[in-house]
Amino acid sequence: ALEGALEGAMNNADEGLPPTEDAEMDFQRSIAIEQQKASDRSAAQLRREEEAILASDATRTTAEPRVNAYIPDGGYGVPKAYGSKAPFMPT
Repeated sequence: ALEGALEGAMNNADEGLPPTEDAEMDFQRSIAIEQQKASDRSAAQLRREEEAILASDATRTTAEPRVNAYIPDGGYGVPKAYGSKAPFMPT
């Protein structure tokens, strides 16, 4: 029985077919497992990168930094004085 199975598997392999009926399913299952592992690795890497970004002090913003908010364009880079239109008067 074992020799007959071996001979049948060799004949199938010579014809370009899977050696046994279960071999094709096992092969497809192993490919699916490898793809799942690769997907899990990439998701874990992305999660680590996101955690590193959140753990750092850097924050993403589209606002202009306050340092540049009062510096005139083309000037010496000295902040503008409010002049007579100050937003409040000190007491």
